[in-house]
Formats: sequence, structure tokens, C-alpha cells
Amino acid sequence: MSITLAGHAAGKLPSMSRGFACKLLDGGQRIGIALPRSQAAEVLENVRLSGRVAVAFSRPTTNRTVQLKGVDACIVDFDPADENLIRHHVDEFVPEAVALGTPEEMVRTLLSYTLDDMVMVVFTPSSGFDQTPGPKAGKQLPAAR
Repeated sequence: MSITLAGHAAGKLPSMSRGFACKLLDGGQRIGIALPRSQAAEVLENVRLSGRVAVAFSRPTTNRTVQLKGVDACIVDFDPADENLIRHHVDEFVPEAVALGTPEEMVRTLLSYTLDDMVMVVFTPSSGFDQTPGPKAGKQLPAAR
């Protein structure tokens, strides 16, 4: 699964960064996305200024994509105990990219990280959309109960 987090603040260009892991929080009511500070400085600044985010979760081999948006995003310290989430994400993403012809070494290099560089962007999803290419692209997902 590919994870991309985007942010926008008034007067600034939208920006985005690759997510390295996803974590459900507060009984699934909130979502945390792990990002490396060194690669996500601009999007983190936008989050600090506006709290607005959009996160796309996409399976590269099928283009199945879901987007979640939130307006209350904040940046918190990354808990090193969650490193297993990053390792799991990398292990799941590598075969997806390799299946499309990207060398495994390149993918693993792209997803290399250090724990002291990681932060977590936490938000409550306020809306969700099917973004899979096709006739349902852009259709709002039903609200969770």
C-alpha cells in the first residue's frame, strides 16, 4: 500500500510526502501517519499552519485508492515502539513496486529512515473518497458507524 499525505495552508502551495506507516488511534476514530521530518518539512509546516490534510492510500498493482481528509491534524512525536508498523509497511509495499518493475533495492532505499527523524501526523477523518480510476472516482465513501 502506498501512503501519501498532503497539506495546504493559506498563502502556501500544497505539498505532499510519502507516508511510512499508518496507525489507528482512539478506537479507530483517529489516524496517525508516520513521516520523516527530513523529507516532509514543507507538508509538516502546512499541517502546523492549517491542520488540514488529505491522505491517499493506494495499491499500486491495482490502482485501488482511497482518500481521507481531516481538518484537525497535529504533529506528535513518533513512538519508537511503533517501528514495527514501518517495517510492516515497507515489507508490504516492496512487492507491489517490484511487480511494476521497480528494483527492490531502489524501493528499500526510497523507504529508508531513522527513528529519530520520524514524526506522526494525527487527525480525525472528516470525509473519505474512492479515488480509484474509473466511473466511481471522486465518489464520497459512506460514513462509518
